[in-house]
Amino acid sequence: MIIVIFRIRKVIQGTKLNVKKTIIFSAYLVAITSFLLYNSFLIGGLPVAYLIPYFAIALGAVYCSYGYSKGTLSFRKLPNDEGGNSSIYMKGGLSIYLIYIVALSIRVVINFLLIGSGRFYFTNQESVLANGTDIVIMPLLRIGPATTILAFVATDVLLIVGAGLLLGRNARVLKYYYKDKQIGVK
Repeated sequence: MIIVIFRIRKVIQGTKLNVKKTIIFSAYLVAITSFLLYNSFLIGGLPVAYLIPYFAIALGAVYCSYGYSKGTLSFRKLPNDEGGNSSIYMKGGLSIYLIYIVALSIRVVINFLLIGSGRFYFTNQESVLANGTDIVIMPLLRIGPATTILAFVATDVLLIVGAGLLLGRNARVLKYYYKDKQIGVK
């Protein structure tokens, strides 16, 4: 949440476009999303067939965000102090970050209410990582297996949509950067 809040402040103020940071942030989102989805399938017992709609949801979120970002992002070029190439600054896309924060917050609430923290491991053998000092947060509500699967699906969809929105925005930023570089070469 601290990283996201910091990024929101930067989105409002505007930032210098940095391709390396954009790619690293996108890779971070994909890695975290992949880890949590992996847990849903391994620990949550979701059928592998859910990968198809999950992938479709991810593509839809990226596509919608990519299109939406075209109208909400603004770019400007400012000359460098050294007199070299100009730097690109960008601003906008705040609604995408806000949707991501809302989705992430809802996901956390669903996790604490219905899933608990004891379900997030790298293997399905919980004793492998247990060392006696771990704090396991049990779900606040006792639910059946069908509701547990529904909770995993709901949290996964929220996570996929949020990550897809940010990836679509970042794809638009990278497209603008590389398009600008091509125009500058000609």
